[in-house]
Amino acid sequence: MKKAALAMLACCGVGFAMNAAALEDYVGFTLGAVQYGENGENSSSPGLTALISARPNQYYGYEVQGGIFGKTGKYSASGMIDYSMAVYLPLFGSGINLYGKAGADLIYSSTNVSNADWTYGAGVEYQGGKSVVRLGIQHFNLGKNPVIDTRLVGVTVLIKLEK
Repeated sequence: MKKAALAMLACCGVGFAMNAAALEDYVGFTLGAVQYGENGENSSSPGLTALISARPNQYYGYEVQGGIFGKTGKYSASGMIDYSMAVYLPLFGSGINLYGKAGADLIYSSTNVSNADWTYGAGVEYQGGKSVVRLGIQHFNLGKNPVIDTRLVGVTVLIKLEK
């Protein structure tokens, strides 16, 4: 878990660096379920992540996310960190956006297995005033031999930082 803690600290550092370039910065958290499939069996565990979203304009941004989740397959606990580019498609000036994101992640599990891989996700969000509420799904791979196909499905709440 020490490596996961160091990765999360690095995540915060990258996020603070993103603050310097972005016009709109949001911070928040995701509560969700980590769903996975292994050897034909599907299951889920709870997940909690922190998220920093830097948005230079309404169409794209950068996101740093780090978190933990419970038992996933043969792993009793795992931590993750990712850095992603995000694109937003505003729908008719209603405050509702479709979004997609893709980037790189680092996963560290309780059995000292870590791997870096690609991550991607999509969902819908509502921007109202200084807050964003998002419903989304994100894919990543966990472990080695076998690699466990894993999805984080959750609700995210973000609050806009004041400059």
